[in-house]
Amino acid sequence: MIKIKYLVFVVLLFTLLLTACNSNGAATNAEAKKENSTESNKENGGKTLRLGYINATGSTSEGKPAVSGAEGWAIEKGFLQEELKKIGITEIEYYAFPNGPNLNEAMASGEIDLGIFGDTPALLARGAGQKTRLIGLASIYQDIWLVTNKKNGISKLEDLKGKTVATANGSYMFRYIQGLLKEEGLLDEVKFVSLFPPEALASLEHGDIQAYAFPTYMGPKHVKLGFPLVLQASKTTPELTGTSVIVATEKYLDGNPEFLSVWDAIRSNAVKDLKEHGEEYYQYVADVSQQDLDVVKESIPLDNIREESFPEEGIKLLEGTKKFLVAQKLIKKDFELENWILRE
Repeated sequence: MIKIKYLVFVVLLFTLLLTACNSNGAATNAEAKKENSTESNKENGGKTLRLGYINATGSTSEGKPAVSGAEGWAIEKGFLQEELKKIGITEIEYYAFPNGPNLNEAMASGEIDLGIFGDTPALLARGAGQKTRLIGLASIYQDIWLVTNKKNGISKLEDLKGKTVATANGSYMFRYIQGLLKEEGLLDEVKFVSLFPPEALASLEHGDIQAYAFPTYMGPKHVKLGFPLVLQASKTTPELTGTSVIVATEKYLDGNPEFLSVWDAIRSNAVKDLKEHGEEYYQYVADVSQQDLDVVKESIPLDNIREESFPEEGIKLLEGTKKFLVAQKLIKKDFELENWILRE
């Protein structure tokens, strides 16, 4: 396989349903930025794991994937590489995506084997028939920060009536915005614009949008830049926070029957280790994501990273998100979570 250190990431912005339903195996029109592969001295006949993750900021420390959570810590400490090598997976390739729907496309077309991303795009893809299994929850209570601009902003949610709010279409922040507006009876009274987080700064500064729902890192960062915070999901509506899920293709799991038990053990050990070395872990995340340490600490409370693969609180949040997406007819065909979950 020819190794390419970096691929220029090209994104075509699709509508939510088109993106979510693109699960027929056709090649995608978007390529992720490929980070360096793990240097594991791939042996002849060794297998590769192609791992996709979300990097909404686009920032990374050269040579290292900007994967946070227990999965990133396992990579940093070499746990993941060492244990996977024992079952014949001798190389890991990392692909960074700006948003969950783009990761979905790559998974649907067979370009990646495993994805760590938000619950909403993962649920939409499964509801559209994409052949994946949920193998764990990377983190729960994933926060969202609704900030306003400095020119013609708002002070409370009701002020958005007749105005414009933005976030990334199909993301867990999208579900948050839709849920908030529905609760306030404003779903049809507010204009929604889809923007990736890095694009939001200019629109906020120019006053083109009145509010933006930011994800991890980007929320605290913009509050730090002086953009007024209107609402923070974890403090006002924790039931609308996101869940970071770990999804693998059925094809990869079928071809690697030992993978799930090894992955679960690696991740569980990594959670224990990172909680014992909290400050070191936070510094690692700050380094690979190129974010300020205080921003990282506010974005990733250690209690949100659980040792168990399927914490009860996370499953409850996931079920709530699925019910909302079904009610809004964004998931065309409902399904049982237990039929999607693959436990060891």
